[in-house]
Amino acid sequence: MNKYIQDELRNNSRLLLDKLTVPQKKTVTETIRGLFVAGTPVLRHLAQNEKISAKKQGDKYSYHLGKIELKEKVEQSALNKVKHKIRKNTIIAYDLTDINKNAARKMEKLSVVFDGSKRESANGYTLHGLGVNGILLKLEVHEGAENTQNQLRKKIVEKYAQEFHQKGIWVFDRGNDDKAFFKYLRHEQKVQFIARLRLNRGIVVKETGAILNVEKLPVGRYQVYLMNKQNTYVDLRAEFTLIISKHLDEEKQPIRLLASLLHTYSSEEVVDMYLQRWGIENIFKRGKQKFNLEKIRVLNYQKFVNLIALIQFAINVSTVTFIKIQRSTYSLISGVLIYYKKFLKLKALTFNLDSFISFMKVSLKPLIHEAKKLPPKQLSLLSRRNLEKLGPF
Repeated sequence: MNKYIQDELRNNSRLLLDKLTVPQKKTVTETIRGLFVAGTPVLRHLAQNEKISAKKQGDKYSYHLGKIELKEKVEQSALNKVKHKIRKNTIIAYDLTDINKNAARKMEKLSVVFDGSKRESANGYTLHGLGVNGILLKLEVHEGAENTQNQLRKKIVEKYAQEFHQKGIWVFDRGNDDKAFFKYLRHEQKVQFIARLRLNRGIVVKETGAILNVEKLPVGRYQVYLMNKQNTYVDLRAEFTLIISKHLDEEKQPIRLLASLLHTYSSEEVVDMYLQRWGIENIFKRGKQKFNLEKIRVLNYQKFVNLIALIQFAINVSTVTFIKIQRSTYSLISGVLIYYKKFLKLKALTFNLDSFISFMKVSLKPLIHEAKKLPPKQLSLLSRRNLEKLGPF
């Protein structure tokens, strides 16, 4: 069981380790393992040698993480897992999350973020996430000095729209309600999308020609146009479908979705496709709860980006391994599934990815490297008395 989990980590990390030096490979390998065992990105807590202080080991990890670049390798590893599985109706979920670092003062490239959990602004980092079939394709730190959020969002869409040959259906929450962005998706990238709208989104109802905000419309399905940027005329180049559906919680506002799709789907199907976007929010939650994403404490920006990438990698390896043990009939892998079910019964947990990550944690014992032993003192062939008789050489 333990060997299989180790092998999965080793096999999935080959791309990451390519062209690294031996000390760098060791750092990456031990950091990945430590993320599972310790459940935290605090480097000194990842120490795996009992005979060397945790601080020295943490300093070693920190040094090497500042000398390498893992982000693109992790993203390529993720892309390799899903690229051949993208179909015309595969959901591609884009979303933002944040890391609150309000207590930090010396971390590089801090910016102001909105902490959704506390409903307040704070110092920290914004992360752009992209998920497909449970795999986190991208977890990119937004660097405000280089791009606005809109510019980086467009770059992400452009890259992956090309990788997927315009297949799939992109799904966005209402934080991306931007008619210029909708037109960019439709006309420039030529991708299908579903986006949730804010209450004040202005539209033009095709049937009546009425110009109004979506909050004024009752539950139903409409064909609509958008206005131009200055709201001076109706942009007739593209017709969109607007779906207004009751929220499951009747006390909340209805869900208002703007869709641009190649095929006709029922309103219920469109809502169901949009709700699959929650998958990426669950991934963000997993990164924060299982791997303590917000506990990263390195000051250097490159080290910070590398640790984000390694947490992204750990999440993806967990997902792939969890799926594999359910589908395989190979005896070794089936044995892992049996042990996992016993673990669930022992811990009174349910069968899901979060409990499987906990199972991986107890399955992976920390690597304990023996410190190099000094050679034993050589024994003299002659006694001290005989050496004194020989006199000085």
